[in-house]
Amino acid sequence: MKKFSILLITAIVLISCQNKTYKITGTVTDPAYEGKNVYVQEMTANEMVPVDTAVITNGTFTFEGLADSTVLRFIALDPTVNPQKPSRVLAILEPGSINVKFDSTITVSGSKLNDAYNSFMKDQENVRKEMRALSKQYQEAASAGTMTDSLDAVINEQYDKLSGDITTKTADFIKSNITNPLGKFLFMTSAEMFEPETQREILALTDDAYKSQDNIKRIVTRLENAEKVAIGQKFVDFTMPDPNGNNVSLSDYAGKGKVVLVDFWAAWCGPCRNEMPNVVAAYNNYKDKGFEVVGVSLDRERERWLSGIKEMNMTWPQISDLKFWETPVVDLYAFRGIPHTVLLDKDGTIIAKDLRGAALHNKLNELLGE
Repeated sequence: MKKFSILLITAIVLISCQNKTYKITGTVTDPAYEGKNVYVQEMTANEMVPVDTAVITNGTFTFEGLADSTVLRFIALDPTVNPQKPSRVLAILEPGSINVKFDSTITVSGSKLNDAYNSFMKDQENVRKEMRALSKQYQEAASAGTMTDSLDAVINEQYDKLSGDITTKTADFIKSNITNPLGKFLFMTSAEMFEPETQREILALTDDAYKSQDNIKRIVTRLENAEKVAIGQKFVDFTMPDPNGNNVSLSDYAGKGKVVLVDFWAAWCGPCRNEMPNVVAAYNNYKDKGFEVVGVSLDRERERWLSGIKEMNMTWPQISDLKFWETPVVDLYAFRGIPHTVLLDKDGTIIAKDLRGAALHNKLNELLGE
């Protein structure tokens, strides 16, 4: 009886272990990787750390191990073989057989989460192909001189719809996986593509441990800041050096009886350069009627910043800490791209954001008259 109990316990342990094992079978079609190492890597706060290594033999490799819990890892080829070619792919280590294929595209399949992610990525790529086709159509029509206002409107409408589809599908996929490492990773790396309300919806599905991670705490902080700089709120002050090295605060101009446009820009930013002639025209037209602009640059090279000011004839106050996207003002004003503008009324209340082209002139005319 004792011998039977020991055998039964041993069998249960073996079955339990088998139910928690994973096996990764990989293929690499490029012969240049033959005999080279392939790694299972863990992403830390600062780097990718190898946690397992195999050698590619006859174009194949394998990894085996226990998956006591579902974990996110990366499978990476030797990056020195072809530095220009993608050589790393996200993989979920979970019980079962996992297949990794490094070919013209890289795929991971076989287990439940990996299959779901693979399907999601294929769907996203199909939408991106449609977007690239629309971009090509637009460029060809513009080059051939056959672009019309109606065609421009149709292409842009279709493009915006496809872009919205990508955002919606990504949010839905994250929501359905937010309790596992895949969903948590995807939200951490793509949160900025979502509107604040969607970010809040996803965060509401997570636990406190996740929200306490540094990267997620930054998202939470930005959401809190977004409420502080919403339309209808008073401006939030900040201080930066001007081109002469003197510290200048937004409050030196805002709330002083003038309508103020806070213009977040950078000399390296193409869309900023495209919009700047419109801002210059608005400034020249309304500066004597109670309008001021405060430029806040996200440059990191002083000479390039100063050259940009001169090249674009920006004669209004300019400030920058030259910290690129690491400047605290990005989180303080909770924006995700530039150009980004914030319009303040004479009392310093935020009344509009991201006015472009004629919309800026129309608003200024409404506030200050022609």
